[in-house]
Amino acid sequence: MGTAPVPVRLAGFGGAVPEHRATTAELAAVLAQVWPHLGRRAASLADQSAGIGRHLARPPAHLVRPLSLSAQTARYRRVAAGLAERAARQALAGAGAGAADVGLLVTASCTGFVLPGVDSLLVPRLGLRAGVTRMPFSLFGCGGGAAGLARACDWARGHPGEAALVVAVELPSVTFRPDDTSVDNLLSALVFGDGAAAVVAVANGGPGLQVGRTASHLVPGSAAALGFRLADTGLEVVLSRRLPRLLATVLPAVVAGFLDGARAPELDAVAVHPGGPTVIGAVERCLGLAPEQTAASWETLRRTGNTSAAAILSVLAALAASLPAPRGRGLAIGFGPGLGVELLELSWGC
Repeated sequence: MGTAPVPVRLAGFGGAVPEHRATTAELAAVLAQVWPHLGRRAASLADQSAGIGRHLARPPAHLVRPLSLSAQTARYRRVAAGLAERAARQALAGAGAGAADVGLLVTASCTGFVLPGVDSLLVPRLGLRAGVTRMPFSLFGCGGGAAGLARACDWARGHPGEAALVVAVELPSVTFRPDDTSVDNLLSALVFGDGAAAVVAVANGGPGLQVGRTASHLVPGSAAALGFRLADTGLEVVLSRRLPRLLATVLPAVVAGFLDGARAPELDAVAVHPGGPTVIGAVERCLGLAPEQTAASWETLRRTGNTSAAAILSVLAALAASLPAPRGRGLAIGFGPGLGVELLELSWGC
């Protein structure tokens, strides 16, 4: 895979979800109330999404009630900060690190906007030093966790005595708009879940999952495939149904260029952003992957759904907890608006 940089160890993981767990059937029933004319379409999409689990910051029945922008912001500030703190504390404990060890705080979130941001809210909550370096990622969408982790690894290589803490938190249920009757919004409601995930990255060697090279690729002419539009009542989801076909067209060449001679089917594991069954399936088919290679992505989708920027960190946590072999190589793939593709080289036991 080309010249290897200093490996960065993922020393501790954390996760947190809100209290309300919702099944696909429960959400489909709620959506049928909101949009009776889309009932048949909702039932069809629900069948395709039956294996997805998720937790929500709002009871499913409350999704029929629109939240004003001010109410969305207030809910986001309160709930997101709490989930992010819980995930971060768990990751620090898993790494055996304290607040004084953290030199960099990376935060990723796209489902709310507060100023000061979640990064500033976390500093006093976690007891981080006032001089900690902060990197907030808000415009990378679902790719924010992967992009944030990649930049954290770059930073960790230059600061071998310090830890980088990456925290991603998303609340798509708070931004849900019942007035938006698009299929994009319907599909997103059946796939996305709320939650936070965190990881501590250190460049000090040791056992466990490690990150090597990283890369970002922006697919030309794909800006309309994924993202948000700002409407009067909040964020309007853009989730093109051609996304799986687009990935199948562009991803093989992007991954082949990154692997530099290696082949994706030869890897021991591929941590794919769990955007939904069709997204994971499209990646498997176009890269020639077996379900065993993407097991951590499917597990995450079944447990917490697509938590946007937090999802890839959850997949990496699942992979680290159940590595398929004592020694191995892998790849993490994140997707974000643009269409952006984030790639991270993985290894363990090497």
